[in-house]
Amino acid sequence: VNNDFAGIKNWFNEFYARDTSRKIRAVQKAKGERGVPLTVNVPYGYVKDPENLKHWLVDPEAAAIVKRIFSMCMEGRGPSQIAKQLQEDKVLTVSAYKQSHGRAAAAISEDPYAWKDSTVVGILERREYTGCTVNFKTYTNSIWDKKQRETPIEKQAVFYNTHPAIIEQEVFDKVQEIRKQRHRRTKTGKSSLFSGMVYCADCGAKMRYCTTNYFEKRQDHFVCASYRSNTGTCSAHFIRAVVLEELVWMHMKTVISYVTRHEAHFRAVME
Repeated sequence: VNNDFAGIKNWFNEFYARDTSRKIRAVQKAKGERGVPLTVNVPYGYVKDPENLKHWLVDPEAAAIVKRIFSMCMEGRGPSQIAKQLQEDKVLTVSAYKQSHGRAAAAISEDPYAWKDSTVVGILERREYTGCTVNFKTYTNSIWDKKQRETPIEKQAVFYNTHPAIIEQEVFDKVQEIRKQRHRRTKTGKSSLFSGMVYCADCGAKMRYCTTNYFEKRQDHFVCASYRSNTGTCSAHFIRAVVLEELVWMHMKTVISYVTRHEAHFRAVME
């Protein structure tokens, strides 16, 4: 007899789960649209205000590390270099620091100073450090599909000046600009002025900077990444670094000469 009603019971259970999920989503949406932080874990560098748990206060010790990470990125260091430097300086990782202050229940790794590149990237890309609250950064399709997906930036809810800022907006924007032009450092430690900014005119892939300790400066060159990876999607497009520098310098001199001779017209065009 029970088997005869199994389908009906399952339907009612599913209906109840969906209805509960719909109500929870509605409550979360209402809170998020009011500017209430939806994240459970406070970002590294902040602590919850004891008098108002929805408000964040700056944690001076952790905030100093956040500022240092942004400063090193401004100097041109990548996430792996920053993580390595923090590890060498015996700086506690985010989880180890929170656990040392009694704010983390999760177990930490054997090495409390083993910073990861992904952790550094997460800090560098977190807009909350500018003093704003960002809600609806991720979403799930339904109660049956638990996979979290990133919400496009333009659809995220941003509320400014909701808590003290650790990083100035200008610094944050500059770091994002640097991150867009990031490039891998070669094994020799050398890099070109144009590393990360040269693209193949045919396939659109980045052109990799190639150099060795045996190369003279005139031998350093850029080659299409699609060709280097042996995928066969592009041909061996190639340009020497000194030739590229000379072409850019020639263009700059042309522009400077034009501005010098036609300054009034140039100003009018720019305005």
